Amino acid sequence: MQLSKNWLKDFISIDLSTQEICSQLTMAGIEVDGYEEITSDITGDDAIIKLDITPNRGDCFSVLGVARELSAINKLKLKIPKIPEVKEAFKDNIGISVCSKGPSYYGRTVRNIAINSETLPLIAERLKFSEQKLIDPVVDITNYILLELGQPLHAFDRDKLYGNISVRTANDNEEIKLLDEQNLVLDESCLVISDDNGAVAFAGIMGGKESSVSTSTKSIFLESAYFKPSAIRGKARRYGFQSEASLRYERGVDFSIQEIAIKRASTLLNETVGGEFSSIASKTLTNHLPKHSKIILDLERSNLVLGTHITKKKAIKYFKSLGLNPIISKNQTISAISPPWRYDINIEADLIEELARLEGYDSLPQDSLTPIFKKTKPSNQSYLSNNLVANGFNEIISYSFINEVDHELFGQGEETLEVENPISQNMTVMRTNLVSGLVNSFIYNLNQGKDSQRLFEIGNVFNLTKSGEVKEILSLGGLINGSLKPNNWNDKSKETSFYDLKGILEDMLTMFSGSCSFKKCSIEFLHPGMSSSIELNGQSIGYLGSVHPSLLDKLDIKQDIFIFSFEVDKLKLNSSRSFEEFSRYPSSSRDLAFILDQSVTASSLETVVKSSAGEFFKNFEIFDVYQGKGVAENKKSLAISVSWQSMKQTLLDSDIDNAVEKIVNSVQKELGGELRV
Repeated sequence: MQLSKNWLKDFISIDLSTQEICSQLTMAGIEVDGYEEITSDITGDDAIIKLDITPNRGDCFSVLGVARELSAINKLKLKIPKIPEVKEAFKDNIGISVCSKGPSYYGRTVRNIAINSETLPLIAERLKFSEQKLIDPVVDITNYILLELGQPLHAFDRDKLYGNISVRTANDNEEIKLLDEQNLVLDESCLVISDDNGAVAFAGIMGGKESSVSTSTKSIFLESAYFKPSAIRGKARRYGFQSEASLRYERGVDFSIQEIAIKRASTLLNETVGGEFSSIASKTLTNHLPKHSKIILDLERSNLVLGTHITKKKAIKYFKSLGLNPIISKNQTISAISPPWRYDINIEADLIEELARLEGYDSLPQDSLTPIFKKTKPSNQSYLSNNLVANGFNEIISYSFINEVDHELFGQGEETLEVENPISQNMTVMRTNLVSGLVNSFIYNLNQGKDSQRLFEIGNVFNLTKSGEVKEILSLGGLINGSLKPNNWNDKSKETSFYDLKGILEDMLTMFSGSCSFKKCSIEFLHPGMSSSIELNGQSIGYLGSVHPSLLDKLDIKQDIFIFSFEVDKLKLNSSRSFEEFSRYPSSSRDLAFILDQSVTASSLETVVKSSAGEFFKNFEIFDVYQGKGVAENKKSLAISVSWQSMKQTLLDSDIDNAVEKIVNSVQKELGGELRV
C-alpha cells in the first residue's frame, strides 16, 4: 500500500519530515518500503510513502489507520472530518437480507447521475499517487473511500438489479462472471450478493460483470458491508487472484464504519456526478458482529516483562490514544476492550506489546538477562543439531508446504495432504519428507557460487495413513556435497563420498540406545548402488544415499549430492553411558583378507567376525576392498584388521591364533568366504 503524506494531514496536524514519519512507523512495527518526495499540483510539497502492512494490522490498510497510529505515537488529536449530509429525495423499496457470515449491509440508490463527469482533481491525483487506475467517477470514488477509510465499497448498475438484495452463501456449482471477465464456479463455502435472479457479486472480493457500472449507467446502487474475515479468507487465492477488497476483508475491517463510508461516498458522488439520493437502507444482525471481550492487564507484571517503569496514568493515556477505553479496576489492574478496527488485540500479551510500541522499542532497556543454569538432559533435537554443526553442517528452515512437482520427484509415491487455501501456487501440498527443501536450498546456494555444502533440517513431515488420518512425524534430514574439507597449499582435499556421510551418521547415532546398522535398500530418487536404509534394532528409521543421476540431470545439477533422513522420535539418548576402565595390557591384531561373493556386505562380515572372535575381541576395521586381477569375476577381496585385548593379562600368540582359526572357519561356513593368501 502507498499513500501521500498530505493525505494524512486530513486527519492529523503533523509537522514532521517524511523521514521522521517513516522512522516512527517503522519503530511502531509498520514496515516502510521507502518514500519519494514529490510536488502536488494541488497541495504543494508532498511525498509518497510506501508501506508493507503485516497481515495482523488490517487496520493500517487505510490513510485513516496510518493517521491513527501517528496520532497515538505523537500524542496528537485525531481529526475525523465532518461529512455533510446529502439531501434524500426518495426512498428505494429494495429489500435487504443478510446472514451470519455477512451480518451488516448498507445500501443507497443514486439515480439520474452524470456518469461521464470528470473525477475531482484531488481524488484523481491521490489515486494516481496510490497507484490506482482511474476508471470512471463512481468507481474512482469507491476506490478512494477504500484507501481513505479502509472500507471496501461497490457500485451496481441499479437498472440491472432485479428484486431484493440478499447476502447469502453460494449454491454448489453456482456460476458468476466477474468484472475482470473471469467465469467462476462457486460452492457453499463462498459468500455472494444476489438479487432475485441470482448472484451479482462475489461478496468481499469482486463485483459481477452483468450488474457492473458502464458508460450508459443512469442509476447506481451503492453497497457498504461488513463480512466476517473467516468467510472471505482464502477464497480469492483459491481461484488464483487477489483484490484490494479481499485483502482488507480477509484481515478484518472496522465493523462500525459502514454507514460512515457510504455517507462519505455520497458526499463525493454529489460533488462529482450529482443525481438524486435515496435514504440509506440497511440490515444488521447485531448478535453476529464481532464481540471483543475485556482484557485484563497487570501493569506491574507488564513493566517486569518490558523492563520499564510505565505508570498507570501513562498506560491509560496510551490505551486511550488507541481507542481501547481503559478502566482501572478495584484491584489496580487495567481492563481494556479492543476497538472495532483492531483484530490483533485479544490477550494481555497484546496489550503489553502496545505499551512497548508506544513507549518506543528503541527506548526499552538493554540490560542483559541473568542466566539461569539448569542441569537438564539434552533433547534428541539439541544433541543431533549440535553434533551436525560440529561436523560443519548449517541448519536450514524450509516451508512445510511444497509444490506438486517436488512431491512427485521426492515423495516416493506417498499420498500427501493437499492445502485447501495455499499461500502460493508453489505451496499446494504438505511435505512427506525433508528432501525437497534441502535440495532446493542446495540449488539456490549453488547458483550463488557455493560449491561445497553441508545442510540439515529438523522439522515435521506429514503422512496420510490408510484410514485418511494425518500423521505428523518429527524428522531430521541432511545433505552433503563437494570437498571433504577446505583446500590448502599443503593438502588438497578429496571429494565427499557416500561413506563419509555414513561415517558421520554412525558416529552420531552411537549416543543413542540400541544397535544401529545399515542395509542396502531401494528408494526411487536414490542411486540403486549407493543407498542404504538406517536401521535401529533391526527396524528401519530412515535412509541415506546418493541422489539418482537421472534426477540430477533433470535438476541440472552437475555434481554428486548425498542425502539422509530419519525419524527423530524413534531415537532414545543413552543416559546410562559411563566411563569404561581401559586395559593396562597391550593389544594384539591380525590382518586378514577374504575372497567373498560381491553380494556379501561388509556389515554381514563384521557380524560373523565379532561373533566368532572370542571373549577378548576389541575392534574390527576394513582397510581394503579389491576387485580385479587375481580375484574371480563376481567376487571381491575384503581386507580386515581384527584386534584383541585382555583386561587381566598379555595375550599369547596361541590365544590369537585360536581366535583367527575360528574366524576363518565361521566366514567359510556362514558366508562362503575363503582366506586369501
